[in-house]
Amino acid sequence: MKTVLRRVGRLEERYAVNSSGKLRVGVRVIVSLPWKGPLSWATSTCRRTLNPGGAVTEIVNLDGTDEGIDEEELEKFIASFPILAANEVRRE
Repeated sequence: MKTVLRRVGRLEERYAVNSSGKLRVGVRVIVSLPWKGPLSWATSTCRRTLNPGGAVTEIVNLDGTDEGIDEEELEKFIASFPILAANEVRRE
């Protein structure tokens, strides 16, 4: 049994998920621009990066205020962006 648990743990680390299927997010930074007025999902962006340690870093740039954001809608928005390996991310 220990061998199975160890192997599952390694897979979880490698693919940044836990046994429930949820991503293991290391860092999530949410930046909002409230002076731009109401939130615009169309012009908001997100960058998701898989770090060598297996955790996902997410940087969310919301174009507008974050007041009244529905947590479920935010999660759906973030999930719509691909997760890139750290060596695939372009430096801007």
